[in-house]
Amino acid sequence: MSSSSLYRRLYGIFTENQKVTIKLKTDKPKTTFLKSTKLTPKLTEKQELQTIINNFKKSSESPQFRRHNSNYQTAIRRLDNNSSAIEDILEHQKQYPEINNELFVSRLILLYGQAKMYEHARKLFDEMPNLKCQRTVYAFNALLEACVRAEKYDTVRELFQELPEELSIERDVVSYNTLIKALCKAGSLDSAVSVMEEMENQGIKPDKVTFNTLLNAYHDCKKFSEAEDLWVVMQKKNIVADLWSYNIRLRGLVANNQVNKAIELFEEMGKKDIIPNALSYNTMIKMFVDDRNLEEAKRWYEKMVENERYPDNATFGMLIHFACDKVNLDFALDLCKKAMNSKVSVHNATMQRVVDDMAEHSKLEDAKELVDLAKSYKRFRYVEDEIGSKIEILCVFYALQEWFMIISMQLKTKENK
Repeated sequence: MSSSSLYRRLYGIFTENQKVTIKLKTDKPKTTFLKSTKLTPKLTEKQELQTIINNFKKSSESPQFRRHNSNYQTAIRRLDNNSSAIEDILEHQKQYPEINNELFVSRLILLYGQAKMYEHARKLFDEMPNLKCQRTVYAFNALLEACVRAEKYDTVRELFQELPEELSIERDVVSYNTLIKALCKAGSLDSAVSVMEEMENQGIKPDKVTFNTLLNAYHDCKKFSEAEDLWVVMQKKNIVADLWSYNIRLRGLVANNQVNKAIELFEEMGKKDIIPNALSYNTMIKMFVDDRNLEEAKRWYEKMVENERYPDNATFGMLIHFACDKVNLDFALDLCKKAMNSKVSVHNATMQRVVDDMAEHSKLEDAKELVDLAKSYKRFRYVEDEIGSKIEILCVFYALQEWFMIISMQLKTKENK
């Protein structure tokens, strides 16, 4: 294949803001509102929005559909913070018998929180008696969590202090943990620690969630010393650390550039029968990526695969870019192939960089191989940019070089005659 022909294969492949995604075929669900509402020239944004609402309401008629909270969460995301549309579909749920069920109503309260519509969450909570639905600590905790999701951190403290006495509700460990989470998100770590002490005085023992929330907040604020002290307290109180606990501490050690301690902690996980997950391995890989040590990063990647902790899009994205930085394009190509074969989404910019770098380093056949593989999944389209122009220049150069070779051979043939 000529270089100019190869260029035409490379050119016009990718578009911006897409991912390579290969989805497994699954059985079609019995009830779903996720019908295609892709914009067409005849479908305005307002009409699209109404179509989503109508489909959701129609699907809501099925009790089976109403049992799955994921259907509701997806709807909230698709409505994209359109408060009137979200209120429309959630108010619509009041006609169904589940509205007398505290679990169902609490889910709706949390959905309002997801949409950052705290006032609607509080209104629904206040309406529960009129809906003939009991209000226990479960609904109270849902309201607190809705506040956190809506980023109304000061309101969480107010509700925590006022509502239990007003409604004769006794706070539980979830109530305290939610308040601690709100305080941590607000940056009031000292107050959060004080709440943990208060809950102990009330006879409520802090649990793993309590400590994990505080550990995470300390690491986010880079208060590594305080985090280590809290880890010691956790052990003294016989709170058994879980995978989340170890991942938080591992992330803190890596952020603090304590390589040896991070490796020791990772090994400790295995000794305590805590199986590292993809996040655990990604944390270790990132440590060596940041240290610009490709061999160690590759070793941890290989260890991850050997232990059947399957790499995710974070793993591939991080390593592919690092391999390109180190001009190890064979490794980058291998990672791209494995990502697609493993049905892992990889951002188009990542794949495009590999193609561009291979073209720039005269690996046009490898670039073609990757493009053809991507095209076989029918997910890539290429848009020309500054880097794309480099491919054009290189391909034109190789095409000219090939042309000169042909002319030279023809001239030699004539001379021999």
